[in-house]
Amino acid sequence: MKCLFVYKTASLDITDPMGIMCLIANVKKHGHEADLFLTNLEPNLFKAVADYKPDVIGFSVTSGSEAYYLELIRRLRQHVKFISIMGGPHASFFPEIVEQPEVDIICRGEGDAPLVELLDKLQKGEDYSTIPNLWAKKDGQVIKNHLRPLIHDLDTLPFPDRASFLKYYAYAHSSVKHFLAGRGCPYDCTYCFNHKLKKMYREEAKETQYCRLRSVKHVVDEVDEVRRNYPLKIVYFHDDLFIMNRVWLKAFAEEYSKRVGLPMICYVRANLVNEEVVQALKKANCITIAMGIESGSEPLRKTVLKRDMSNEQIVKAADLFHKYGISIMTQNMVGLPEETIENAYETIAVNNRVKPSYAWCSIFQPYPRTELYHYCIEKGILDPTHRQHASYQVESPINKGQTKREFENLHKFFSLCVEYPSLTKLSHRLIKWPNNAVFNLVYRGFKGYTHIFRLKMSSGEIGFIVYLWGIMLYRLRRALGRTY
Repeated sequence: MKCLFVYKTASLDITDPMGIMCLIANVKKHGHEADLFLTNLEPNLFKAVADYKPDVIGFSVTSGSEAYYLELIRRLRQHVKFISIMGGPHASFFPEIVEQPEVDIICRGEGDAPLVELLDKLQKGEDYSTIPNLWAKKDGQVIKNHLRPLIHDLDTLPFPDRASFLKYYAYAHSSVKHFLAGRGCPYDCTYCFNHKLKKMYREEAKETQYCRLRSVKHVVDEVDEVRRNYPLKIVYFHDDLFIMNRVWLKAFAEEYSKRVGLPMICYVRANLVNEEVVQALKKANCITIAMGIESGSEPLRKTVLKRDMSNEQIVKAADLFHKYGISIMTQNMVGLPEETIENAYETIAVNNRVKPSYAWCSIFQPYPRTELYHYCIEKGILDPTHRQHASYQVESPINKGQTKREFENLHKFFSLCVEYPSLTKLSHRLIKWPNNAVFNLVYRGFKGYTHIFRLKMSSGEIGFIVYLWGIMLYRLRRALGRTY
């Protein structure tokens, strides 16, 4: 059987869609064909799909992008006949989207085994409506199947497929590659999907072990294989929390430093950082870490976000990274429920103490069915006219009027105020202005500079330039109505 994934890249960075890459690899391992088309890099998407003649097309969907994919399915069906299956966070938390006429099947939770089982049954002409994790339409009804247990031995899965990207010059030539060492996060931050997914598995699959790590050897084997077969200068681990197991981390640092040794990037959490952890990261040639501050107001961070750590813990963790010469990217939000503009400037002040190479900032988005979304509903502070965005860099759904504008503009000046504290006073006046193209250009320009030259999160090489050019052409074609 032929399985195709159609996916729209969501950012101006070359980021590997790891979930889809894992699914493609597993489909191929079990004897089926699989490929990937990126909607905003394909010069003629509909012709490419029609030529491929897929039996199944999969769509990985985040909340806020579902309307885009429903319309895309409608347009694709004008060119080719296929079974549509929707996965990703939106399908897991909003499985009722299967009731839409465009969607034949949705997958909740991990899709590795269910997708292979679906293709196996289609190949044999068998009924596929009872496959665990899938909700499928049959005879005008939706068959809602239970969740199967999580995959505990991640070493049984093949390495993520990268060959499917070779058709795209930018991906084929990018020297920054993304990897996953495990799955799951042990924490329950109220704005994140992890607490919801954990609860779903506990209730339906009686699953308790949510966080799983691949063996050190398996991870290092993958990085070594990619290094030998693709351009690779920076190893970027996209795990929610790379340092959650110190024993594993020390073993990884030892093996990785001997066999690979390339500069690496990962995500950490301040309350887990001590000198032993930082020393292990340094041994593994970690050059950049991303660390969440989210809010500089301790009461907001602890009670609203459920991130139980103090400002002093964050600053001490940062001091250790500075001591060992590891760059820091902080992660922050503005426009939180109960947050004032003064609270947002507290976040800037904490970042000033941390001294990051870049203070990344988003505008809070209350993703539906997360704990913080329900909090916003209960408090009556969600703008009733708000439509969920796929991006967290567009608008504030919590605040209205002048305050809404101030948060949205502060988002654009946040990192500059951290980099140049003397601009903070001026920003108090600028954030009251109407949002404009200059604000956005300044924001994206500084972010691009730091990601390429300081953090090494983007390559800045010819592949990256080609990628940006492809995105610009896509947006132009879409504006002219020549693509979707």
